[in-house]
Amino acid sequence: MRAAILATICAVALFGCDYVDDPVAPSGGGGNGGGGTVKRRALLEEFTGHRCNTCPAAHAVAANLATAFGDDLIVVGVHATDFFAAPLNPPAPNGAYATDFRTPAGSAYATAFSISFLPTGLVSRKPYNSSITISSGNWSSAIADIVAQDALCDVWFSSLTHDAGANTVSAEVKVAVLAPITDDHNLTVYLTEDHVIDWQLNSLVSPPDVEDYDHRHVLRTNLNGTWGELAVAGSAQTGDTLTFSFSGVAMNPSWNAANCALVAYLYSMATNEVLQAAEREFEP
Repeated sequence: MRAAILATICAVALFGCDYVDDPVAPSGGGGNGGGGTVKRRALLEEFTGHRCNTCPAAHAVAANLATAFGDDLIVVGVHATDFFAAPLNPPAPNGAYATDFRTPAGSAYATAFSISFLPTGLVSRKPYNSSITISSGNWSSAIADIVAQDALCDVWFSSLTHDAGANTVSAEVKVAVLAPITDDHNLTVYLTEDHVIDWQLNSLVSPPDVEDYDHRHVLRTNLNGTWGELAVAGSAQTGDTLTFSFSGVAMNPSWNAANCALVAYLYSMATNEVLQAAEREFEP
């Protein structure tokens, strides 16, 4: 079934507290769960912009891949570059493209990974065909390579709480070491918002200025800085479990918590490659 889907792709304000509390890692999609081989989940960081007219075609590829790979793939829309993701200047009389989709982290990643064109993507920040930036036509193959591999670790959210009254989020992330890990590795946690309705330039439709475009998996902020925090210093051994807590992180009042999620990933500071990633929505 997956092969058929991939072939097609290639051709083409809440009251109280919302919470997810799962102290035992779920099996098969967000934790080791106490047995069996854990496979890698791929992280697709899709670099995009609301004033990039060719980006909607790549959005469609990402959406189809998310369906095909299911829980094996996590997609994050990183709106980047001053030209494509910044508000229109001077402002348009009708308010088009007035939103600033950029984030400090997204801008830093665009610089660090030499993002010179949009759309493009990073697949677990691992080179494919000798390039770390990968065109949408190669995302499927790059993702398939990642998810076929056994994981050196697993990552999951053992708890996630949204306090609607204070409009804050708290979470606990666990990392289980499944095989020896060497060198320093950082853990980074994203906050994303899905279904952000706003303007998008789209060469696939006429007129190309779409007022009510559905922006998916938008990177809103990082809970622990652009490059995260040190998780593995030098080495970690099989059986180690690492725990990271985030408490009362303030959210922007304009974000719809019902559409928000957290994404955590462990990556090598030497190579930038993401070893494992996990995603949890605010609402189960």
